[in-house]
Amino acid sequence: MPNASHDPVRSGAGRPLVYFIVGEPSGDQIGGHLIHALKRQTGDGVDFGGIGGPAMAEAGLDSLFSIDLFSVMGLDYLPRLRTILARMKQLERDVARRRPDCVITIDAQALSGHMGRRLARRGETLVQYVAPTVWAWRPGRAKVVAGRLTHLLSIFPFEAPWFEPHGLPVTFVGHPAAEPDPPDPANVARFRHRHAGEGASPVLCLLPGSRRKEVRRLLPVYRATIQRLKSAGLAPICLMPTVASIRDLASALTADWPAPLVALPADATRYLAFAAADAALAASGTVTVELAFAGTPAVVTYKLPRLEGRLARFLVNSPYASAVNFAAGEEIMPECLLEQCRPDTIADALAPLLRDPALRHAQAARIRAVAQTLSVPGRKPSAIAAETILRIIRERAQR
Repeated sequence: MPNASHDPVRSGAGRPLVYFIVGEPSGDQIGGHLIHALKRQTGDGVDFGGIGGPAMAEAGLDSLFSIDLFSVMGLDYLPRLRTILARMKQLERDVARRRPDCVITIDAQALSGHMGRRLARRGETLVQYVAPTVWAWRPGRAKVVAGRLTHLLSIFPFEAPWFEPHGLPVTFVGHPAAEPDPPDPANVARFRHRHAGEGASPVLCLLPGSRRKEVRRLLPVYRATIQRLKSAGLAPICLMPTVASIRDLASALTADWPAPLVALPADATRYLAFAAADAALAASGTVTVELAFAGTPAVVTYKLPRLEGRLARFLVNSPYASAVNFAAGEEIMPECLLEQCRPDTIADALAPLLRDPALRHAQAARIRAVAQTLSVPGRKPSAIAAETILRIIRERAQR
């Protein structure tokens, strides 16, 4: 490990400082697991700095400021741009002051890209955890990203060929959905009985996203979808895990819900909800891969304002929004996107899954098979990521 005696910020000589830049809940979960893995592999011999959310705080990070500011999408950045830029300047100053051995940016591509450009100019050792989805849109970004990073920690096995030709070392660590152990079936049965009883009604997991604008767009559509299902004699019991930052909004938007609804925290409990549900209605994103690992059949949704939707169609070069479908090379999880994200199309895709156990089991088997390709057998993603980061720190220190 590098000699840190030159740095008065550190708590002890020889302890490496790993600096995190994380801007959204999914990255916070990844960061929390990574901090724990780094501690395990060094006997708690690493110091941490930067920004993260509650999972990283629980693991031991004292965040420089709250990351809620960055949990916005697309053009929603504009009203907050001045504050966001000021916070980025603050981060840059803090990195310069603390001189970390390695800076880890996790997902949140707009934040990671902006900070990556700034820090690369300073010569920082920069590792990105979760690659930008160049396989889905703007593939030319791969060369730009490769030019500023020291290393890329990839969560999909098909990503390395996009970056390695540009000279960027890539380590496939596995998808974060492979991190938690599957819940015990007895616990799943108790969870379902507690929240849904023993009736014949199907159980549906609602996953409208983790960003407020996303939730505002999708929950009204989900409400109308549930109403259509109810009118067709198929009213499900709804389970809705939500992150803390959108819980108040989700509660307001689900008042007088047309079917029984149980709101849950989006912590480890959500894996019980996935396993207990007959099917899920989910915003496109990381959660669709989590559902694949759980073997929970799902319909994938994504909605944007008309102008942003047209722009997305112009930029996107993948036929699928869900990484599960992309990895499979076919639409296993039905997708209702943009102008097709309507109550009628969603209900038409969801009703057969709720009605037909054979159809559910068929989709579950296929998505589980895809999930197996998205992990390293017998290894946790955080353990592989931590090993890679510590190796990079050692190698850089020996130069």
